[in-house]
Amino acid sequence: MSIQAIVEIAKAEYKKWSTAPPEDQMLRLDAFRLSLEPHIYNYLQEHYAFEFTSCWQRYTPPKQASNAFVIVERRSHQNLWFILRNIAWAAPHMSVYIFCSDENINYIRALLKEKAEHYNIIQAFTGNPSRTRGKKEVDNLLTNPDTYRQINANYILTAEMDAFFRRKIPDSMFQGTYWGCPWAWKPTEPGGGGVTVRHVPSMIALCARHRPNPTLDLEGDSQDSWLSKHVAAEAVSDPAITYPSLETRANLIMESIPSANPVAVHQFWTFLDNFLTNSDQDTQNLTAFFKNILTFTA
Repeated sequence: MSIQAIVEIAKAEYKKWSTAPPEDQMLRLDAFRLSLEPHIYNYLQEHYAFEFTSCWQRYTPPKQASNAFVIVERRSHQNLWFILRNIAWAAPHMSVYIFCSDENINYIRALLKEKAEHYNIIQAFTGNPSRTRGKKEVDNLLTNPDTYRQINANYILTAEMDAFFRRKIPDSMFQGTYWGCPWAWKPTEPGGGGVTVRHVPSMIALCARHRPNPTLDLEGDSQDSWLSKHVAAEAVSDPAITYPSLETRANLIMESIPSANPVAVHQFWTFLDNFLTNSDQDTQNLTAFFKNILTFTA
């Protein structure tokens, strides 16, 4: 897979949806995500598998550390092989927690092999539910204070299967109460998405305060939107509740707001409309954009 091939797929998908009515926006986002994600990860594996595997062979994560990665994944996801090696390269000093299901725990152990004993693997789910129920169970997990009580760390960095880290993770990422990719549609809120930073003691307190019963409805929100809303509201009156500025968040984690050199990236290909303008549709400019975002640096 080449950058040029990815660009042609992106251009074709963009052209296909360029005249779609506004009410088809969610269909458009799903189309961009489904069309481009496999090719993005194909490219990343082709270009970084050797470097990451070399790193992986020397890697043993600490069982406990001040900062931890958290992966919540109940499927035998095809991107997990790459994500595990990516985080090992990006921050080998961080511990790793994997919340999984009875459906994929053996798959995870098979990927980790002899390294499995150095990971915190927690079976949190059972069965293979519908997409709607599965999403609800993940939302419940990440808004339950008991989940965070299982994590022996000060900060966690969540990583979903459609995210990657293109730079080494700086200590400066671990600040504030909760924040993530800034959302173009809610830029003043802490944000969320596939990569988020969460202060564990604050998450225990906040979730216990606003959701003492973990079966309570999230008012139609996803877990990251729910957390973002409550953190933004409490930050107005409580100086202990904080999150970085829009500029800082955008420069560290990129999703729907373009950034020249982000540390982490979460499915920017889903929000292709936000990255394309009439001038940017020139193949040369688009190629440079994709090449930059898909280039990993120390």
